[in-house]
Amino acid sequence: MAVQTGPQMTRTPPSQASYEEERGQGWVVFAAVLLLTLGTLNVIDGIAAIGNAHFYIANAHYIFGDLNAWGWVVLCLGVIQLLVAAGVFAKNQFARWTGVAVLSLNAIAQLLMMPAYPFWSLAIFAIDILAVYGLIAYGKRIADS
Repeated sequence: MAVQTGPQMTRTPPSQASYEEERGQGWVVFAAVLLLTLGTLNVIDGIAAIGNAHFYIANAHYIFGDLNAWGWVVLCLGVIQLLVAAGVFAKNQFARWTGVAVLSLNAIAQLLMMPAYPFWSLAIFAIDILAVYGLIAYGKRIADS
């Protein structure tokens, strides 16, 4: 926006509120993209675990269940994550809080599935925490816009 003051034009700086709103919207979109990515990876990992794929560590000992059981858990979480991501893109507050819950459950599931593929589980855990941060810290702003 420009204000004319004689022969020269001066620009007024953008307001701080519009910058904060854009910054928050970027985090929410980033979290939704992470939800899509995690959902896709979890579906693939779940199918691989159910099918006893050979890239998982053989004869791993789990706290609860076995690789097949954790495959079903991760597959179900992945499908829910894909559905919730669509809701977050639609700026639905229920989807945002469901996303927080599903990402938290996925973080716990990845830690419990760590004997199967340790570094992969830790990487997915870190991405879960990053997406939870985006949804909690900046998600309220999507309701206001």
